[in-house]
Amino acid sequence: MKDPVLVTRIQRASGNDGPGMRTTVFLKGCFFKCPWCHNPETISPGYDIYYHRDKCLRCGKCVEVCPENAISPVGPDGEYPVMDRGKCVKCMDCVKACPAGALEQVGMALSTEEIMTEVVRDRLFYETSGGGMTVSGGEALYHPEFTLDLLKKAKASGIHTCLDTTASIRWEILDSVLDYVDILLFDIKTMDGAKLESITGVSLGLIKENAVKMAGRGTKMALRIPIIPGFNFTPDDEDASAECFRQILPFALELKESIVSIDLLPFHNFAEKKYENLNMPYNYNGLASLEKGAVRPFTDIFEKHGFAVTIGG
Repeated sequence: MKDPVLVTRIQRASGNDGPGMRTTVFLKGCFFKCPWCHNPETISPGYDIYYHRDKCLRCGKCVEVCPENAISPVGPDGEYPVMDRGKCVKCMDCVKACPAGALEQVGMALSTEEIMTEVVRDRLFYETSGGGMTVSGGEALYHPEFTLDLLKKAKASGIHTCLDTTASIRWEILDSVLDYVDILLFDIKTMDGAKLESITGVSLGLIKENAVKMAGRGTKMALRIPIIPGFNFTPDDEDASAECFRQILPFALELKESIVSIDLLPFHNFAEKKYENLNMPYNYNGLASLEKGAVRPFTDIFEKHGFAVTIGG
């Protein structure tokens, strides 16, 4: 039996994931292992558990029900229980037993029919704002058959579709999905292939090849560039930071007729609490979010070549 495709949330009234007011479906599972990921709960395709320490009553109920003895007892001086996530089998017994909601299941197994029930509820808002449904992640194409079925159902319902993807997948799979995509939100992080592979574990070559093929078939794309301190942005050195975007410019020009916008996405620290709740290491603890003004100088690199540029999506 195949593992279920899991959804972390269905976000309604989203204004940052494509044109108009949108409903964004976040799927779990990703090919990339970006250390700055703003949705770390979507990296793994399986269930996860948030531990909200500030809600914990230290009652010990979770310890009592865990079949794997993966949670340490409450200490004699009231120390908080600690979960050994290496032992955890995600049975969710602890989540069900917690009386305070300090433990939360991350991931819901929903069918495409169940998702569409939520999506169509906002049809009026899509029609008045030019919005629709966006499938995101993680990486939406981590589950290509599920995503294809969801996009087909949306198009059959007359709903505008966006696909948020890195396009790091075999062309045959990507090509089969594109007929049901109105706009592709195409994530590109850097043109330094060695850096990309060493940090995220994914090769740039396939991404570039697919981008050219998508442009050739007339796919409309919004090029989305996350701006990450220490990766493609150097604080207090505007010229060094601009060099990354100058390297992306020839790539954008090659795809120009297909590019509907270039979206610069400044780093934000909103995910810091998520990493803590998932007990995942995070290299950006305490780092302030980037203000729009810090990245505004880079818009000119693209605008002077005729591209429409936004900051923040």
